[in-house]
Amino acid sequence: MPLDFCRRHAPELMLAFFGLIFVVALFVPPDGEIASFLTAAVDVALFVILAILAYLADDRHQAFRWATIIWLFVLVGGLAASAAGIGIISILPAEALETGEFEPDFIDPAMAAKMALLLLGVLGAALASLVGFSRRFRVWLAQYLPFDPDSFVYMIALVTILALILIPPVPLLVTGVPPLLSPQFIGLLTESGDLFADTVRVNAYSLFWTLIASFLIAGACVRRTLSEALERLGLIRPTGQEVILAVAAAFALVLAFHFIDPALAALVDYLGLPVTDTEAVKLLFTGSLTLPGIIVASIAAGFGEEVSIRGLLQPRFGILLPALLFASLHAFQYSWDGLISVFLAGIVFAYIRRYSNTTTSAITHTVYDLVIFALLMVGISI
Repeated sequence: MPLDFCRRHAPELMLAFFGLIFVVALFVPPDGEIASFLTAAVDVALFVILAILAYLADDRHQAFRWATIIWLFVLVGGLAASAAGIGIISILPAEALETGEFEPDFIDPAMAAKMALLLLGVLGAALASLVGFSRRFRVWLAQYLPFDPDSFVYMIALVTILALILIPPVPLLVTGVPPLLSPQFIGLLTESGDLFADTVRVNAYSLFWTLIASFLIAGACVRRTLSEALERLGLIRPTGQEVILAVAAAFALVLAFHFIDPALAALVDYLGLPVTDTEAVKLLFTGSLTLPGIIVASIAAGFGEEVSIRGLLQPRFGILLPALLFASLHAFQYSWDGLISVFLAGIVFAYIRRYSNTTTSAITHTVYDLVIFALLMVGISI
């Protein structure tokens, strides 16, 4: 029966589906709704394919183990290349980016040295993430985290998490400026119109695919039923008391960080490290600063990040590693004070998830972002 066939071969069918997304995305014109929808899918498809291959390596032919490792290297290499590329854009002079011609006169020895350091740093971070392949390291880590050090699936997940933690901060570490806040990158976004584009649909598509990806990576349709995947992700209907506590916690966080953020900025500045340019951050979020924009952006960040990080990763990798990953994913847009702030917020969300559920932490995160975006929209400094 077709239905029985689909049930037995669900992993292979999902591999084919997400592989088809890559192929279609290559040939669909870059503008339009379909292109935006597929682009949002491509962002998570890399991780979905990796997870399904890892599951198949446990249950099916040994060849899937090698396919998983090869795909993991592709993913880590792609992440490293993306970080290096974005970092180089923030290093190159504006003249070179405007003309599109990279003449030798544009690059002086100091700039060349910084580019070389960036490439070496990204390569070093990518190689460091491979420590997750060491069983000795996994056994040591499993003393503190509730995962099986001998599980192939968890080994692949650990390497991926380490890569996501170590690679994104490298451009900030080398250049001293978050790449997306550099004058060069802001200039490119302004000229292309992307900085002022309506991001409502993009954020909605991103949330849709992030949730789909989280369910599939959690084993839905592969090792778990939909209800089991919901339980695994911590997505349950919150009680009225939990909703009230989530909203109260969000406002308490806004108030707390009103004092914490300036203190962190002062500390980072005292240490001689670059401080986040808040005006550039506001400019970066220009496309979301409408009423529909801040609502969708807050829901997308709140539920997307909580389900994929606190819901998916925290039960197996504890509080610290997912919180570091959460902060690292913001390293393109915040400096060190901002990253510490994001890390601290992530710790709070993690404890809410631990002592209640992911839905409650997602509500807290969503309301927190909504308040922050609303203050930005009305021009109040945060």
